[in-house]
Amino acid sequence: MNKKLLLEKYIKVAVRKALAEQEAKEKRATRSMYLVYRFPGLKKLMEDLMSPSFGRFVTDVDVTAPKPTTFGVELINGQTFSVRYDGRGKYTVKIAGKKYNVQNLGELERAQQAVADVLELNYAIEEKEGGGEEKKDSGAEAFSAATNAPAAEIPAETPAETPPAEETPPAEEETPPAEA
Repeated sequence: MNKKLLLEKYIKVAVRKALAEQEAKEKRATRSMYLVYRFPGLKKLMEDLMSPSFGRFVTDVDVTAPKPTTFGVELINGQTFSVRYDGRGKYTVKIAGKKYNVQNLGELERAQQAVADVLELNYAIEEKEGGGEEKKDSGAEAFSAATNAPAAEIPAETPAETPPAEETPPAEEETPPAEA
């Protein structure tokens, strides 16, 4: 086979793979945004909290509790926050342990800032090995990589340090009373 034919086949395979990945990504996005579009008030709230393009920052929306209806929103960096429907079009948002009543303008602005702060938290994404399995580094493997020592020589768990036994003061020697 000549190089031109090989290059064409490689490009075709790469394009098909990229298209398949894009389609899968779009399917996941529509599936995760199903609840947002089903509840118009939730969509408006998400637009108020983030922006009309909130879909870029949200990976999943699930119902976490039936009564009161509570939605769990997962962001692209793996962080989550919850939105509770209080009835009559009112929502309460809980971000990083703090509750915000978004009907008040001041609390809505604080909630927007809290979402921005949570989005800024960027945890390192774990590298994936060959078959898509996540790589889990044990402490021994990480230590052996840092010190160039084989992992088998390092125990998986280091024993807990025991505090030193309290030293007892030496017994005072009895001295005979001085005779005068």
